[in-house]
Amino acid sequence: MKLILIFSFLILSSLMTSIWGQSRKHFYRKDNYYIGTSLGFGFTQPIIHERYNILEPTPQSAATDFDKKYEGLFQNIGGNYGLHFSFVYTRLFSVVCQPTFQTQRFSYMTNYSWSDSLSGGEVYKEFLHRQKISNLCIPIMGRLDFSSRKFSPFLQAGLSADVVYFGSKIIYSDAYIDGEVDRKSAGHSNVAEITQHLNRFNVSLVAGAGFVYYHEDFALSISGNIKYGMRPTINDSKRFEDFSGFAAPYLDVFDQVKLLNLDFLITAMVPLHKKW
Repeated sequence: MKLILIFSFLILSSLMTSIWGQSRKHFYRKDNYYIGTSLGFGFTQPIIHERYNILEPTPQSAATDFDKKYEGLFQNIGGNYGLHFSFVYTRLFSVVCQPTFQTQRFSYMTNYSWSDSLSGGEVYKEFLHRQKISNLCIPIMGRLDFSSRKFSPFLQAGLSADVVYFGSKIIYSDAYIDGEVDRKSAGHSNVAEITQHLNRFNVSLVAGAGFVYYHEDFALSISGNIKYGMRPTINDSKRFEDFSGFAAPYLDVFDQVKLLNLDFLITAMVPLHKKW
């Protein structure tokens, strides 16, 4: 995580240093089309809307005993790669489309304990549930540059149509309730498909900012976007159907969540042609 942030900072610093001397020059880019590729990474945070459990707490248990404990935003890293298409409509305004293959990951912890009243023994189990969702995302955004010079910061915002094409889950477990499960030493389940538990289509709000450098023959940009899925992630009608086979052995059923993403992209573009 730290290495990724340091690497991104070094790339941004190098780019800014190398082009700063030319940034005072104006570059006429109105009516240009651009095509390119994007590569980056992102972080996912589930926003909880409603909690569900297979077991219900007894009067002797706290109401939150069976609640899932979700990992934080920067513990859930995924990848992004795709294409870039844009049209510079005016000197400072562009329409941007960035079809992207996106991987979202999020994790949560559960734990259970049982006491045997006959033998006096106790059993402890702690589980780490790791989900991976693969999407095709097609955002359409308006981009506002703050300068007509070669080097310009920008803001962008729009909507994204997101289609889930695969979802999977793996569970790690140990016999200690201590708030962590070491994936290297813990036992684990097989990877199971959870695609049927998911709503396959979503619409997301997208907003972000970045820097772009325009040259006569190419353009480079670094951007960060926040994306929020407006539809629930889990299909409520299929929540309790045990497609993965995890309900009985792991006492697991999904909460209802919406996913918030923080994504970073490096994009390389070339001008295609001018509008006639």
